[in-house]
Amino acid sequence: MCSFRKLSKKRLASEKLGHQIWGALLKRWWLLALLIAGVILLCVRSNYCDCGCNRLTNIVISPWYKLLLLTLAAWLVISVCRTLTNIFNLRKNEMGITWSESSILIAIGAWIIGFLLIFNIQKDSQYYIVLGIVGALIAWIFQDNVKGAVAFVHLRRNHLLSIDDWIEVPQYKVDGEVKRVTLTTITVYNWDTTTSSFPTSALYTGHFKNLQNMTDNRTYGRQMLTSFILDTGWFHSLSSEEADSLKEKMKSDNNFQFLPEDEITEGALNAKLYRLYLYHWMMNHPHISQVPRLIIRWLEPKECGIPLQVYAYITEGSVAAYSWQQSQIVEHIMASLEWFNLQLYQTPSGYDAGNTNVHLTDKPATYRKEVKND
Repeated sequence: MCSFRKLSKKRLASEKLGHQIWGALLKRWWLLALLIAGVILLCVRSNYCDCGCNRLTNIVISPWYKLLLLTLAAWLVISVCRTLTNIFNLRKNEMGITWSESSILIAIGAWIIGFLLIFNIQKDSQYYIVLGIVGALIAWIFQDNVKGAVAFVHLRRNHLLSIDDWIEVPQYKVDGEVKRVTLTTITVYNWDTTTSSFPTSALYTGHFKNLQNMTDNRTYGRQMLTSFILDTGWFHSLSSEEADSLKEKMKSDNNFQFLPEDEITEGALNAKLYRLYLYHWMMNHPHISQVPRLIIRWLEPKECGIPLQVYAYITEGSVAAYSWQQSQIVEHIMASLEWFNLQLYQTPSGYDAGNTNVHLTDKPATYRKEVKND
């Protein structure tokens, strides 16, 4: 038994498909031996069958014995395919996964056809109605497996899912990399270091998002969609002195080279100049794509101010590189507000109230409860 196990592991570790199949068969050596012995016994008893058949011969040539051999063969094929599927998932062999899981479907279909042929079940047979009822019951019990098989074929045929793809499945709160794909389940390693398994049919009947093309930089970039609420109390038209000051900064400060000089005039709104500056700055940013869209726009005013939305695509798709570039862009946006005398809106906090220069009384307030002594 140990020798079979060692030989099986050695064959499974091979790069050749034939050796891998042989190793998977050796892993179920007892099932293979039982099937071979049963087939040999069937052939021997069938060839030497005569009118004086003994009880063993009657059992061997009976339909139930043939069904048993067919079930053992299907069981062996399914076991081998599942073993190979695990190996192909680890090695990211997409074609191997597809063929292994498809072979399981073929084995199940062959078993059903063999069952009908062995018992010679036809439309006018007395077992036809019973078989229909049993088939309907089995289909109802294994409906998730049937849906999973349909979903697997759909995903593979349309190349919608592969090993190591980054997917999001909101229904199951899944966000991570695909590590295992079978007919019935998909296993995902989430970014929070947890592992999730869910039915394959969920990707067929529900919504999921595959982000791998974006991560591999096979798209225009990764979307950056964020808004900054500006305090409208700081919006004002430029005076002649402010306009001249901005023009002087354009000559001495490289940061202002992205601002059109003809827009800097007396009476121009500082918020408009800031929007134009930000748009041209992002147009010339080496890590921002100008397609499919680059939009800097004002959104609907709110009680707290007017949101300025930045809608762009960062060319780096990996999580670390994207986060780094996005952080730098956001930091530049916040730092450049001061150049145009603008401020972000922030709801007053306790710190703001405690450090205000407005005093109602000369005596500072105390929040301690005073205890009166009688």
